[in-house]
Amino acid sequence: MNDRMRVRVLLLRVAVLSLLVTLGARLWVLQILDGDHYRQVAETNRVREVVTPATRGMILDDHGQPLVRNRTSLVISVNRSTTDRQPDRGKAVLTRLAGVINTPADDLVKRIRFCTAQVKPPCWNGSPYQPVPVAKDVSPAQALAVIEHPDRFPGVSADLQAVREYPQGSLAAHELGYLAPVTQDQLDKQGDEKGYHLNSLIGVAGLESTYDDQLRGTDGVQRLEVDRFGRVAGTASTTEPASGDHLVLNLDLGVQQAAEQALQDTINSLGGGSRTGSAVVLNARTGGVVAMASLPSYNPSVFVGGVSEQDYRALSDPANGIPLLSRVYQGSGAAGSTFKPVSTAVAMQNLGARGDQRFLCSQTLQIGDQIFHNFDGESAGPITLHQALVISCDVIFDQFAYDSWLGDGGLRNGRGPYAPPKEYFARMAEAMGFGRGTGIDLPGETKGSVVDRADAKAIWEELKDSYCRRAKNGYPEETDPAKAERFRKYAAEACVDGYLYNAGAATQFAIGQGQYLSVSPLQLANAYVAIANGGTLYRPTLAKAAISPEGKVVQTFQPHRIGTLPVSPEILGYIRDSLRGVTTEPGGTGTGVFADWPSATIPIAGKTGTAEVEGRGDTSWFASFAPANDPQYVVVVSIPDSGTGAEYAAPVAKRIYQAIYGVGQPAAQPGGRPPGALPRINRDGTIAAATASDPLRPLGPGGTSSAVTSIPAASATPPNSAGALLPALVTTPTKAPVTTPVVTGAPTSPPSRAPP
Repeated sequence: MNDRMRVRVLLLRVAVLSLLVTLGARLWVLQILDGDHYRQVAETNRVREVVTPATRGMILDDHGQPLVRNRTSLVISVNRSTTDRQPDRGKAVLTRLAGVINTPADDLVKRIRFCTAQVKPPCWNGSPYQPVPVAKDVSPAQALAVIEHPDRFPGVSADLQAVREYPQGSLAAHELGYLAPVTQDQLDKQGDEKGYHLNSLIGVAGLESTYDDQLRGTDGVQRLEVDRFGRVAGTASTTEPASGDHLVLNLDLGVQQAAEQALQDTINSLGGGSRTGSAVVLNARTGGVVAMASLPSYNPSVFVGGVSEQDYRALSDPANGIPLLSRVYQGSGAAGSTFKPVSTAVAMQNLGARGDQRFLCSQTLQIGDQIFHNFDGESAGPITLHQALVISCDVIFDQFAYDSWLGDGGLRNGRGPYAPPKEYFARMAEAMGFGRGTGIDLPGETKGSVVDRADAKAIWEELKDSYCRRAKNGYPEETDPAKAERFRKYAAEACVDGYLYNAGAATQFAIGQGQYLSVSPLQLANAYVAIANGGTLYRPTLAKAAISPEGKVVQTFQPHRIGTLPVSPEILGYIRDSLRGVTTEPGGTGTGVFADWPSATIPIAGKTGTAEVEGRGDTSWFASFAPANDPQYVVVVSIPDSGTGAEYAAPVAKRIYQAIYGVGQPAAQPGGRPPGALPRINRDGTIAAATASDPLRPLGPGGTSSAVTSIPAASATPPNSAGALLPALVTTPTKAPVTTPVVTGAPTSPPSRAPP
């Protein structure tokens, strides 16, 4: 053997030895170091899970009345692990079953097949070892036909299952929400953490989504041992399901019914097309949501068992008013004169206005080439801010906003440097909670908008190219040539200097109009909560407590403060007194509606508002709280495409107050207060109503108790007699409206030099 061969043999020996060492090391890792892991994997490989869904908790109103509950349904299911082992793979069994439940056999085959990328519903997306439900709500006779003949229906079972039920139909649907099957993405991201399974139903909207963890409970799991052919050989372990907790709300069924019915009646009276409206009632002392209504609504039952594509399209169709959208917290727009209390706070807190000082309420106010004027060109002469709120004078607040704009440097387009702008109106709006979410315990809340100088410039930089393109190409999709040309001129102005914070829009901000302000009804109600209670902003909350199936209080949701108004108590008191005058003093814009209201017992403070919208009728607003001298409830109503605030929104609010206090009808909130205790849930599932709250505290100036027990009925609409008190002024700015058509590549708001 020569040297060359010796080297080759040596290298071969080294290679063989290396392979043996590597193999030995790998075997040691697999069998010793990672042995436990692979034993667990092997165990899992021969075990299949069958899930028993937990009974979901109920959702109850503040008195314990069920808004969402469970009912039992007779369900027939097919176990494929049994039928697939039959010679014909269960074809004969499915044919016999089809005759019992009056369903084509081909449909049953589709329902029990497994979903894949190629196989779309109807199909089964759960575990292959889970019985597949093929018929729900079957009759007892159909169930017995299966139960009494197991020889004819091997692998088929009939049993009782819990099904989600909404006993109040569409009532409070946006707040309650609905369930849907868990998605693969949710399984991948949260499956282990949340305990999701392939056939889990989870909340995807409303309270069902927000409090899904509390309501869902823990599913039961039966772990089946299977052989290498997938046949069940035994049971490894069984975990029983644990029912979810019940959720008690601040929401009151009676007040909710009154709000929805009053809205629906008013919308019906308007007639024509798909109409919308919203109303919200908040507890002024806690921020609790007592009622929240948005129309059109929908019945959550349509989602039980899976919603059809046709139904979902109808619920999302703008032609139907988008029933899935809640206008209360997911929609926003101009607030009209309901915003004037905010501007009053600016005038008195930041601009030096005094409560006894008089300001000229003239017919018009000219700013540059724009003329702003009161509704119908009315003039009231020199008046106080109290009277300005009572009769809703526009030009006084326009003047304050214009002076503030000038004080900040106007357009700030000349030589600088300029001092940082104070922007009192924008800052006060933000302090009141506008321009950001309230934090309500519901998903999908809108933020609205409060646009200051920096925001206006940022928006212009984003939309400049669109403005310039529209200035050149116009709006060919607009059928009205005059309107199309007006839009084109707006776009041409914005293309050049749309970054400027213009006087017209800044002025209209003070009366709740223009392109710089957009609020939701919930945001407005929350601001009025702070005005009513002396300056504390709360997070609006629907949930009050979570109670276990055994009746134990698991969790309470306490009021959560989110801010304090930068306004003195004296100024807030002045504003509250002025708002009370809106419904009680001569010339008040709300006196016609509340002329027959028992104001001596339950004084109501409020503000009408009428906001203009491009291409549609005015939006009617009414924001209020009661009792005015001891606020407990805030009620805000908004009805788009209708008319003045006094004509439509205020009567709806009045009917809500009638329901709350029992004016001419049983009181939804006896004693004028929410329940003072939680409902009691007994171990057998029955519910004992919440105890009554304390009697209404003293309201009169003498400090004597005036609990509401028997109050004569008040009409729900303003009197029509010749002597009735009618609004002297209604808060409608007469300048150009707010929005331009929204089309691809076009701005979604008018150029900043456009009249608001």
